[in-house]
Amino acid sequence: MRRVAAAVAAVLAALTVTAAPAVAAEWRSQQPAGPGGFPLLGQVGDVECWQADRCMLITGGVAGSPSIPAGLFAYDGRGWYRYATVCGGADGRIAWAGPDEFWTVSDQQKGQGTNEKAKPSISLCHFKGGQVVASYAKPIGRGDSYLQMAAAACSGPSDCWFAGERLPATVNQGAFHLHWNGLGLSAVPSLTSSQPEVVDPGRSVAGLVVHGGALYESVVARAGDNEIAGEEEEPSLLHKLTPGLANLFELLFPAAPLEAGGEPVNLRALGPLHLTGSEGEPLWAIAGAIGSGPSAPVTALRLGAGDELTQLPLTDPDEVLKPWDVVSAAAAVPGEAAWISFRSEGEEFGLAPPARLTLIQGDGTVGPEVTLPAAGEEAGGEVLGSKGVAGPLECSGAEQCWMATQKGWLFHLGADPAPNADPALRPAPITVRPADESLPTVAPIGAPEDDSGADADKPSEQEEIPAELDPQIHQEKPIVSKIKQRLLDGAVLELSFTLRKTANVRLVARLEGKVVAKTKLYTMAKGRRSVRLKLNPKRWPTKLDLQVHAVKKRKS
Repeated sequence: MRRVAAAVAAVLAALTVTAAPAVAAEWRSQQPAGPGGFPLLGQVGDVECWQADRCMLITGGVAGSPSIPAGLFAYDGRGWYRYATVCGGADGRIAWAGPDEFWTVSDQQKGQGTNEKAKPSISLCHFKGGQVVASYAKPIGRGDSYLQMAAAACSGPSDCWFAGERLPATVNQGAFHLHWNGLGLSAVPSLTSSQPEVVDPGRSVAGLVVHGGALYESVVARAGDNEIAGEEEEPSLLHKLTPGLANLFELLFPAAPLEAGGEPVNLRALGPLHLTGSEGEPLWAIAGAIGSGPSAPVTALRLGAGDELTQLPLTDPDEVLKPWDVVSAAAAVPGEAAWISFRSEGEEFGLAPPARLTLIQGDGTVGPEVTLPAAGEEAGGEVLGSKGVAGPLECSGAEQCWMATQKGWLFHLGADPAPNADPALRPAPITVRPADESLPTVAPIGAPEDDSGADADKPSEQEEIPAELDPQIHQEKPIVSKIKQRLLDGAVLELSFTLRKTANVRLVARLEGKVVAKTKLYTMAKGRRSVRLKLNPKRWPTKLDLQVHAVKKRKS
């Protein structure tokens, strides 16, 4: 018996040691090295991880600082590093389609999309295998122009969705959606053709997520929205999208009216529902106040089996959350819990606003407030000061999370995982973005000119234009090469090129075959040359015709 008792005691002792709670992981600063070692990203729009050692963030860079451009950073377990200097955006979004494939909602390419009246987040970039394989955008001011996007999600390489602003309801009602089916992009509902069968409430989309094999989106309810049947008593803030059904958008409503402290929650005072969920667990939908206007309590919903949407009453013993707090982001962790980043109304404009987080448990218990940087935390031998309010959040595990602040400072929960050796994660920084429809294409050199709708320009009086041109020039070595284009100040197109010999040159811009702008006819000597053409954003060209004809030497 004594031997048995001793053995039992030893086992109990071992169990006691094993069951002792481990030291909880703590949040800490973890920045990529910037120019000259100065760690700064600019405003971060989104952080998304395929797994703990494979993450991406999108940033708008720092305005006026060429050394800190907009683009993307990647993380492979060894730290964050510059991944691309293109396809960035301060309000950008990232959607993983596979381990080496993702999409970004980005600002439009430099030029037409960056003037004062243009909106950000109105274009897409498709990354695959360590490069940008395609860019998608439309000219601004047309019927098929993309609207601003605030959400993105992919269920796989052949199914990605992007959504954002409410449609103007000139053709169809609803919100702007783009769907990638593996072959191309299409707007749902259409921007140019009537589709009365697509019944979508006229509300802006705030979030998209694929959960349990289904696609869900959150929308914001505001006065003046176009409601549809079923929303007579209250608006639906969560939709289920089922492609292939006659009614693509299924409205989901809570099982009971939302309330807090015995008072009903004003749904139109709520900010966007942030959607997040761990595999095999209910989907979270968490919102706070709008940030301006009436206050609203932080509200948490859970979507369970059978799309049953229920409110999760919150228990906040330390009174961490206030009725006017704005929820910036949410990230679920295994074990039915979710981190949220939040701020008080107007706090982002303070001189030294804190970055605040808290963990909400599956039973509704609100954990202690976490303020970052932690008191006395140092970086580079100096104590860290305020880094702005907390913003985007992402968790790939219970103790493996990232948070970016308003000032572009990163904080990490947990230790670094083992490094990821995938070469596609560490290409040379990507600096080239393919052309898209927002930039006019260059037609074959020497294509015949369509003068319909425009008077022929005469050569400048200061230029001597010989009358004889060599008609066989295009059968010889090309007279023009190394053509490059760029947009200046939003509407001035500059085309640069190299001439092999002296030639007459004119640049013509066309929209659907019609001439909308053209330069004078210039005589240019051989060498590197350029022409500039001012464009009208309301008549944005789709084709550029660089007309080049060699000047035949006069006989002496």
